[in-house]
Amino acid sequence: MEQKPPKTIVFLSHFDGNLYLFRLPIMRRLAQIGWRVIALVPSGEYSAKFADDNIEHIDYKIARSSLNPFAEAAVVFRLRKALKIIKPDILQCFTAKPNLYGAIAGKAADVKTIYAAVTGLGSFFIDESLKAKIVKTIILFGYKLIGLICKQILFQNQDDLNMFIDRKIIKRDKAFMIGSSGVDINYWTRSQNEKNADKTTILFVGRLIKHKGIFDLLKAAKNLKAKFGDRVEFIIVGGSDRGNFSNASDEAFEAYRSIAVFEGEQKDVKTYYDRADIFVLPSYREGIPRSILEAQAMSLPVITTDTVGCRDAIENGATGFLVPVCDSVALEAAIERLIVDRSLRKKMGEAARERAKKLFDINVVIERYLTLYNSPLPSD
Repeated sequence: MEQKPPKTIVFLSHFDGNLYLFRLPIMRRLAQIGWRVIALVPSGEYSAKFADDNIEHIDYKIARSSLNPFAEAAVVFRLRKALKIIKPDILQCFTAKPNLYGAIAGKAADVKTIYAAVTGLGSFFIDESLKAKIVKTIILFGYKLIGLICKQILFQNQDDLNMFIDRKIIKRDKAFMIGSSGVDINYWTRSQNEKNADKTTILFVGRLIKHKGIFDLLKAAKNLKAKFGDRVEFIIVGGSDRGNFSNASDEAFEAYRSIAVFEGEQKDVKTYYDRADIFVLPSYREGIPRSILEAQAMSLPVITTDTVGCRDAIENGATGFLVPVCDSVALEAAIERLIVDRSLRKKMGEAARERAKKLFDINVVIERYLTLYNSPLPSD
């Protein structure tokens, strides 16, 4: 039996899509069981939709890429002011800046229970440039401060959790494993449409940044197209990320336009999973890739990299294959194996669906959040 919930919970992020696309199920469930749920997030295309689920929206201003100390201090001040008015029982923060600014503002506003969530550490933890190393040091120092303020920090993969503990950024009792943002198993279900048995479709869904391994995939695709011709097709779904220093220019893809079909950013990606036979995400680092969870729920075998986040998402040899990061040759070999072995594709796809049901169903994730939020508060 669920214990009586606290009155008010605030979900804080820097982008309304982050909350609406990935956190809405837990927000909706809390609203359904009687909590007052507030999305404290800059206004955007999704903001008005929160009201459909009895979730309040409160706007604040933040610049994603700003490093101006005066502007950033102003963000903390605005958040503190908003939290002083709301007086939430729980503040739940997501992504790096809101985690830090929310923790500081929440502490200053006397919010008793604050949670931060590490859903991925981003490109600075992949790149080895001097700038990346400096920013990474600053981020980890920030999380050390967050760890002193927050009741617990939530993680989506074991590698990130272990790193925070091993580097003494947080104490072990401050870490809480959520596992993923979850997927709706009932929605992400493969249709029974007949596929073209003479063609194998390989799908990539993600931002077109270098650290997603997009060029490793395209190099492999070039060789596989030369070998199999029209018997294989590669579909690339996703747009650029102008705010990410790993973003690739449009010109960089010109040489591959005859190799793969570039569909751009799409709001409805389910139809693409339905067309696919194999899903590939050769990323260099992730939290837990939502696209892999969706692909597995859609009964697709997955080829991804043996790296943080990705290795947590699949079972190597059972639901797909792990290949080394930045290794287009190994990636090509894994894709070719599944192109030629249709029975293995089917077996892995079925196992992937069962794994998604067991570990990544949104209801499993919601129960993890409810367990967290229903634990005794400091005032209890």
